[in-house]
Amino acid sequence: MTSAGSSQPIVPKFRITGRRAAPRVRLCIPARVLLLHGQENCLLDDLSQSGARVTIAAKLPMPGAGVVLTAQGLDVFGNVVWSQGVRFGILFEEPLPLHDVVNLRHFADAHADHERALLRRNARNFVQGQPRLRRFS
Repeated sequence: MTSAGSSQPIVPKFRITGRRAAPRVRLCIPARVLLLHGQENCLLDDLSQSGARVTIAAKLPMPGAGVVLTAQGLDVFGNVVWSQGVRFGILFEEPLPLHDVVNLRHFADAHADHERALLRRNARNFVQGQPRLRRFS
């Protein structure tokens, strides 16, 4: 398909057609958000090509606020579309490539395995009377 009078193909733009326009993957991995009042640690609960849901302990941003989400080398700009309780939703300005979503899902799987192993090791050390390992993250 080309535009009239041009040999350039028409590339359809990414379009949100509903609340769940793109499939989401559950992650629950550590991330950071850059907000108007500074950078905050957060949990990236879920992610799609079009947006994310984040849990944060700091003051929630208001809908319409611009944010930058950073997770595992990925930096993406978006706008807050809702906030409630300790969570808020981000609609990305540009859609993420699918491979970025898949890569974060793979990281989340490995991260969960690492956390379980750390918990088992700490429990074993406690039972054996060894000093507890502290987690600095």
